[in-house]
Amino acid sequence: MTGTVAMTRQGAVRGVTNDGTISWRGIRYAAPPTGALRWQAPQLAEPWEGILDVTTFPTRAPQVLAAELVPPGGATPSDDDAPMGEDCLFLNITAPKQSADSPCPVLVWFHGGGYTWGSGANFIGDGTALALEGTIVVTVNYRLGALGFLKLDHLLGEQYASSANAGLLDQIAALKWVRDNVAAFGGDPSRITIAGVSAGAKSVVNLMASPMAEGLFHRGIIQSGGEHLNTPKTAEQVTAALLRTLGLSPADATELLTMPVETILAAQQEIAAGVRATWVWRPTVDGLVLPEAPVHAFAKGRAKGINIMAGVTANEAGSYNLADPCASQQSPRVLQEIFGDEAEQVLDIYRSAFPEADERRLHCAVLADERYGIPTIRLLDSQSVHASCWRYRFDAPSPGAPKEKWGFHGADVPFVWDIGLEAAEPALQTLATGIRQAWTTFIHHGKPESENLPFWPEYRRTERWTMLLDTTPTVVPDPRQQQRQAWESTEWQPDTWWTFPALHPAHNTTH
Repeated sequence: MTGTVAMTRQGAVRGVTNDGTISWRGIRYAAPPTGALRWQAPQLAEPWEGILDVTTFPTRAPQVLAAELVPPGGATPSDDDAPMGEDCLFLNITAPKQSADSPCPVLVWFHGGGYTWGSGANFIGDGTALALEGTIVVTVNYRLGALGFLKLDHLLGEQYASSANAGLLDQIAALKWVRDNVAAFGGDPSRITIAGVSAGAKSVVNLMASPMAEGLFHRGIIQSGGEHLNTPKTAEQVTAALLRTLGLSPADATELLTMPVETILAAQQEIAAGVRATWVWRPTVDGLVLPEAPVHAFAKGRAKGINIMAGVTANEAGSYNLADPCASQQSPRVLQEIFGDEAEQVLDIYRSAFPEADERRLHCAVLADERYGIPTIRLLDSQSVHASCWRYRFDAPSPGAPKEKWGFHGADVPFVWDIGLEAAEPALQTLATGIRQAWTTFIHHGKPESENLPFWPEYRRTERWTMLLDTTPTVVPDPRQQQRQAWESTEWQPDTWWTFPALHPAHNTTH
């Protein structure tokens, strides 16, 4: 690398300098997934001549933002004004300006947004805070919604065998690009950590379980993730719903291949919009990209040796129920579907654990555990047999937010990336420094440590040690044990939470 120019295998790129960092925004990691490549696995990007200026954030995948879930604020510069389009397979890189004596470890960040909205730079911008700690930060755009996760092989043949996981294949293509090119930016391809929040965290889990991603990374950070997948059957139901919404029969599925993006996006919105669309579009256990659910793959040692940090926030469901008060009202039906006649007994356990909570708060606690808490614990239980793992729960106040909004989904993200904390009280500033130090030491050395946090013991099923990240951080064994035990005797795959006429004909309401 010379100044702001780096040489990739496709050609040279020129970035832009910031305070203490250099950023390259909008490097193409795969060919445009357009025309004949719609719903196909990503292909290699074409080389170019000369030096390509990559100083502005690139095109985002086609999407409709769930505005009620977009956190306020965010880093500057941002990609809020970047266009949207199918030609979206780009990544961004930020590196420390000061040349290191040896290559820097790499963090590849996958954005959240329910696999329907978001972008690599969403909220975190260039990822400057961790770059200043000596990390090469890579953020990735990937295909979303129907264009990224639509099963078509049963209608259009084996040529579309991986269409249900096109977005996941994009992520794998990005990781291959990073492996092959990050050294040109000062990065160490033998020390790559993948991380993300929400759908991005679930992506980390899926990548760990996919044989196609084996060897492309070495550690994982899972922030409010878990496991949320389609079976082939439920994936085909989603495809059928999209076709019905578009007025197409299965025999007419080929029309999807040339249909305007805007038409497909409108049909997505008609099936489910806003916060309710969060859990409709998702990857599929297809026997190819994902041979089996990650929790089972982990138990068999598929991700052996990959250390992970995984955690949730204290009030995951709060943001969903604020965006749509019907969210908590779905809990009794979901519990009944999972536990049958024992559903009320499970809810009684929550009443005992939260004696002062009203029914809405109880059902929010169920939502949080069913979506995030229990799946995260099960993944840790499986992976901790084969690698070192650390668990956390983020309990701290959110600066400037009323108490009822503390611990919302994604509340830990500003603390990791040092965003919006300028007016935070000293205890929160100290906590934020501790979190960034812990994340950084994990990225650099495979173990989270900070002088601002207590000793963080590894997670084991026998104790389930958990770091509670609050104004006074503490380490406790097996927090909220009663709720965890309530789910021990059952297995389920989280579905869409809400019901939708297009997807669930037996239900005639979403309320």
